[in-house]
Amino acid sequence: MTQIKACCESIARSGFGTLQISDAMLQDYKKIVDGYSAISQATKESFSFALDTDGFFPFGAEYSGIEDQPDLCERFCYWPVHASKRMAFDFTRSTFFAAVDSFERQISELAKELMDGVCGEFGVSPLAPFRSASYVQLCVYGAQTTGCVRRFAQDPHEDGHMLSFIKPTREGLVLVKGSSLEPVRLLEGEIAVLAGSLLTELSDHAIPAAYHAVLAPLKPVARSSLIYFANPNPEQLLTSFYRRQSIDLNSTVNARHTGFGNQPIHSL
Repeated sequence: MTQIKACCESIARSGFGTLQISDAMLQDYKKIVDGYSAISQATKESFSFALDTDGFFPFGAEYSGIEDQPDLCERFCYWPVHASKRMAFDFTRSTFFAAVDSFERQISELAKELMDGVCGEFGVSPLAPFRSASYVQLCVYGAQTTGCVRRFAQDPHEDGHMLSFIKPTREGLVLVKGSSLEPVRLLEGEIAVLAGSLLTELSDHAIPAAYHAVLAPLKPVARSSLIYFANPNPEQLLTSFYRRQSIDLNSTVNARHTGFGNQPIHSL
């Protein structure tokens, strides 16, 4: 059994799986998580596009269901659909940006292959390419966020996407299963794959969304997490996996996106 097949079966069964990433992706990942600290505050402020949820966002700009308990991190978001609008900025010629662009191209291909496999588990046709509706997000939890009274740096939630690919630099990511917390532990070359609420709806609730959170560290320590959020192509007419009924997820995509404190996605 290939690792893709095994991951597809695990997602179909439990909403969670793991995958190996290539050496090239791992190198891009390291350039991204290691390179963030060298980016100036001036660059972060100039390369921020709130209406597109693109570029840099300051500490506490997003939340996971509770508006007055923001996620304890800074963010960088990269949507390939907006890349052509940013080329006048010097930052797009940086090593960091090049690594993000390279990682996104590779993870989008991996995501498409995996989603095709998940569809195969249910005997339905593959989805249309969804790269233009999907994006990369880097969450940076600085050491200064420790020592707070909160248990979570990111409160328990399910992602409002089809699939989330998550690779953190250290421990903290947990699956929330009832009253228990199950730590997600990954090898250096592994990435976690979590089903989101859109995939639950598309599968007629056969696939559970992976409820998860990020624990606040007990000691002052920096932590980063690189994520790829896969959303369905807004132009595709979707059919649910079991009932074979037409399902329009566009409004749901926007509701989930804005529910985390983001601006609406313009194309939806």
